Amino acid sequence: MMRHAKLFAALATGATAHHALFAPGMHCRGGNNPAVDDQNTNLVVNPLYNLTKEQWWMQADRGCNVVGPPSGQSLALPAGGVFTGEIAENRAFTTLSYNGDLTTDWTDGRDHPVNWTGPSTGEGCLVNNPDGFGGPLHTQNETRATGTALAISYNSNLANVNMENLVVISVAPNTPWRRLVNYPIPADLPPCAPGQCYCAWLWVPDGCGEPNMYMQNFRCHVPWSTSVRRLGVAQPPVYCANNPSACVKGPKQMIAWHQRTGDNVVTPGDVTPPYNSKMGFFPGAQNDIFEPRVGCFVDSDSPRVLPHQISSITGGMTTEKCISACETAGYFYAGVEYSTECFCGNSQPGPGLLVADGQCDMPCAGDGGETCGAGWRIEVYGTGKYPASSYTPAVPPVLTTSTWLYLCPEVQWGGSCENIRVGHAEKCVSLAGSDLYKRVRSAGPDMGRCVLFR
Repeated sequence: MMRHAKLFAALATGATAHHALFAPGMHCRGGNNPAVDDQNTNLVVNPLYNLTKEQWWMQADRGCNVVGPPSGQSLALPAGGVFTGEIAENRAFTTLSYNGDLTTDWTDGRDHPVNWTGPSTGEGCLVNNPDGFGGPLHTQNETRATGTALAISYNSNLANVNMENLVVISVAPNTPWRRLVNYPIPADLPPCAPGQCYCAWLWVPDGCGEPNMYMQNFRCHVPWSTSVRRLGVAQPPVYCANNPSACVKGPKQMIAWHQRTGDNVVTPGDVTPPYNSKMGFFPGAQNDIFEPRVGCFVDSDSPRVLPHQISSITGGMTTEKCISACETAGYFYAGVEYSTECFCGNSQPGPGLLVADGQCDMPCAGDGGETCGAGWRIEVYGTGKYPASSYTPAVPPVLTTSTWLYLCPEVQWGGSCENIRVGHAEKCVSLAGSDLYKRVRSAGPDMGRCVLFR
């Protein structure tokens, strides 16, 4: 316990760290020496700036492109669910180290006010406050935090991962801020076996420090999915803060910026390109990332694969007319069948009904150059209309204060509370093995005290 307290005190004086996502499946989890599991590592948190692409891509500059996760570990991204991770300045401040003894609600292992903000003078950055804390967050307050993102590539061989197949799938707005963070995952994300996909955690901070970027590596997988959709080819995002019509629609690449080589973004006046609406990203799941065509499916009279038929199309059926009619009617999917029929629905057909594309071989009545399904075969497309994206921040657990306790004199502030004394009693009592939650307050008027929570 003394070791933990001293470690926290040493880390607290550093203030040179930045941020990373700490979770199962991460590369360089214990540093870049596979033989060592350093619970105090901050290797992955260091930013990327003015590097060649060969250096910044997958954090090759520090060897994290080749130091994968421990055997059997993979980041789980549940399709249609939410992944909750931990952002921190150091692995020591997460539950991956020291049994979580040094964790608080914040990324630096300290306690801060709910309305934590920088001063009203100058740039107003957190680090400009008298205590000097918060510099690694690169922001003035939570509202100004630019947002972080997750991207995925369906390639198990990292040599095959590139900017075009690494697609941004989720954005957590106004992060990094607190330690816990939510990333909603698109419901139509197709399955991927454990460790067989590559994922990246991404961040471009705005001001309050060096204009850099972050790309961090994970082995990942997608459980609970029956989707047969395919990700589209990712395009470079475009700065569109003053012109939403210029935002790139569909799957987007990560942001590469302020590097010696490999940048894919240029902004007016060199303003920061963040993971938010200024670059065309939605808060939450990015539901517009898929190829339009879903596939050819077996249909039946009851139930229909897509239940709502459109009978008002004139001038001969085409895929474009059917997709447009279904989108106008508010549906997510459109399907053409038997050369002349159009159906709409909001649920993707099950994978058990998927058949070879060649079984949808009837020419469209309005365009003989394209196919419109066949007899009891329906050719399904996304309409371009998607479920609305939304975002709910991760909420720290609500703890009820039970008792305030002073630390034993030999225990430094910043650790957890193994040995304490009650009030001003001289004898220290051991709470080892207690089921109470114990933490040392590291900021505010009660700094240096130990608080118990039930």
